[in-house]
Amino acid sequence: MPGTRVQTNSVCDSIQGYSSAAVTANLVLWKYIAVTYGRLKGIKFYAGTAGTGGGNTVCDITINGTSVWSVAGNKPTLLATATGEFANSDPDVGSFKPGDRIVMSALSISTTGHADLYGVAAVVVD
Repeated sequence: MPGTRVQTNSVCDSIQGYSSAAVTANLVLWKYIAVTYGRLKGIKFYAGTAGTGGGNTVCDITINGTSVWSVAGNKPTLLATATGEFANSDPDVGSFKPGDRIVMSALSISTTGHADLYGVAAVVVD
């Protein structure tokens, strides 16, 4: 299975986002306020229904407005006409502290965005 993983004995929580309708650009899937120190690991995105047209659907997770992927090309991406798991990679930055705002979103979309879109990230406490 492609994507990132984390050992289950390290996980204390998860953040999860979902949209049953076709996603739009900058659609927020979930907002989370950190209550402890920790890291995001095992990030995955999945679309059950294909988008249409050209381009890709790209998702992102930000901590206080800054993406956890420093290289834009590493953000989870799925071709417009594809379904299934996005091309996922480990985040470059995933550490957070109490009070940090964590946002999961569909950053950009194909002509018509994917639907039945899920996102999940494991929260590991330091």
